[in-house]
This record gives sequence, C-alpha cells and structure tokens, in this order.
Amino acid sequence: MTVKFRKRRLFMSLLIGMTIFLFLPMAMSFMLYEHRFGSRQETPDYLKYEVAEFDQLQATQTFFSSNHHQMLAGVLYKNVEVLQPKGIIIISSGVEAGHNRYLPEIDYMARQGYLVFAFDGTGTDLSEGRSIVGLPQAIIDLDYAIHYIKDSESFDDLPLMLYGHGVGGYAAMSVLTKHQDITAIVERSGFYDSADLMNFMEEPILGQLSHLLTPYIKLYEWLKFGEYVQLNGLDALSQTKTHVLFMHSQDDDVVSYQQNFAKFVDLFGSIQHFKFMSYQNRGHDIVINPTLLDTVREQFEEDYPSVGEMPQDIRRMYHEVLYDLDYRLDVSVMKEIIDFYDQWIVKEYE
Repeated sequence: MTVKFRKRRLFMSLLIGMTIFLFLPMAMSFMLYEHRFGSRQETPDYLKYEVAEFDQLQATQTFFSSNHHQMLAGVLYKNVEVLQPKGIIIISSGVEAGHNRYLPEIDYMARQGYLVFAFDGTGTDLSEGRSIVGLPQAIIDLDYAIHYIKDSESFDDLPLMLYGHGVGGYAAMSVLTKHQDITAIVERSGFYDSADLMNFMEEPILGQLSHLLTPYIKLYEWLKFGEYVQLNGLDALSQTKTHVLFMHSQDDDVVSYQQNFAKFVDLFGSIQHFKFMSYQNRGHDIVINPTLLDTVREQFEEDYPSVGEMPQDIRRMYHEVLYDLDYRLDVSVMKEIIDFYDQWIVKEYE
C-alpha cells in the first residue's frame, strides 16, 4: 500500500466521519426544526371566541412592527365600566397560535380593573409572517410589543405586567433581561430554555438521539435568531428584581415539571419576590375548571392514550368541550393571579 493511497483512504475516512457525526445530525436537526416551526399556525374557527360573547369587554385593534418589519396584530382590551385602570397586562401567548384562546382570562383581568394588551405572534392568525419561525420568536415579538406599549404616551403612568403560558411563559421570563422595569409576571407551565423543550418534545420519538441533536438545534437557532438565543430564563431570573409567580402542574405532558418548575424552586425558592404554586392533575393548562377537566378526561381519555391519537372528529369534540366559555375558567386560580398583580402594584406605590 503506497503512502499516497493511505493518505487518500485517511482523507475519505475523515470525510465520511464528518458527514456522519457533523453534517447528517445538523441536517436532521434543521429539518426537524423546520418541520415543527416552518409553517403558519391558524387557530381553528371552532376554537375561537368572539368579543361579543363577553359582556362589557371592549376591543381596540392596532398593528405594530416586529424584527423583520412583519406587522403583528395587537388588541387593547378594557372593561367599559373601568374608568381608572390599575395597570396594563401584556399577554405573551407564544408561537403555537394567536391570542384569541386567552379571551376568557383577558375578560377576567379586564373585569378586575386592568387594561390588557394581547397580540398574535409572527405567523399566527391576523399577523404577518410565512411561518412561526421558532421558539425564540416569542421573545422577539414580546420584546417589540413591550416597546410598543412603552412608546405609547397613553400608558405612561400605568404599572406594566406580563402574563405568559407555555412558550409565552418562556418569553416572559427571558425578556426580563431587556426590560428590568416590569412590575410583575405570572408565568404558568413555562420553560427556561428552547433547546431543552425540544428535547422533551422529541424524546418520545427519537429517544436519546434527541439529546445528541441539542448542540445542532442551538446552532440553528443562533443562525436564525442571533442574540435573542442567548436570552435564557434562568439567567434572567437570577438578575431580576421583578416579582414572578410560577404556576405548574406536576402532570404537565407538554412542558416538563421536573426540568423546569422544580428547577426554579431549587434555584430561586428562597427569593422573596418569587412565589411558587404547584398543582396536581391539571395538565398543561392550569386555569381550566378542574370539574370540566375531569369530565373531559372521563369522556375521552379512557379511550385514547393521548389527544394526538384521537380521530380528528373526536379531537374536535374534545377541544370544544374544554373551550366551553360557560365552564372554562377556574375562578380560584384566576383570583390568585389577580391578587398577585394587585399586591405588587400596591407595594410599588407605597
């Protein structure tokens, strides 16, 4: 065997090795990411609420620009009987769909004396965008929404709060790095790192391979989102003076309780301006009336291991019951949320 041949074989071995251990996982990660986030998300009509369904709720629509000049649809909500609002709450609804599904919570907040600003994220419902782009897009859109509210003279004297669920909770915590003057945040069922959530989502399908893809997911997000990828919930929470209420159910099958809420308690449990509320048997959406949730589980889940395995017509019925306006909210949980906001508004003005 000649030296030249050995060098050529070594080069080919290195090339094949790089392809297997670098380029193939990278390509797989990129394809996986685009499969999840590379299209628009529209809220189905049968899951949409109408403002007219809520007595005394007034909606004023507006538009504001996000990072690539895509116009996002925002709505300012108020109760017509509230003449002197306590503050303004920005709803961080994440990237899964528009803000409409939060109208029951929005109406409750408005009836308790708050202005509420909600918006459809990039690539959802009434907002522009060819796709929802990815998880950090939720931080970007929320950042631009906060700037939009701060730049409006109409809200100059009002305390500013955030309310985020799931991806919206991740965005609300992470954006604290850029906005140190938020009065209070309620985050429910949130997570602190986008790549970590991707692991949790893909592990049932890919097994341990999902962990091996993490560095490539992080690389792809850095290429797509730049500095926003560096905004991490744990880093933001370790530096902030903002008051934060963490809410999570132990049986959440969308965002891991142990990897997120339990970690928040372990790291920040002694911090006085943080409050932690743990639940059981509430799933990913802890504001749902538990009686309604139990009824739905009895009717549907005993026949199907997961919502994803339900036939389309059964899945539609499942969600229609969960979104029934007359029974949707657990008022006791919503009262905890409002009491938390009220407490820190009072403290701010003492």
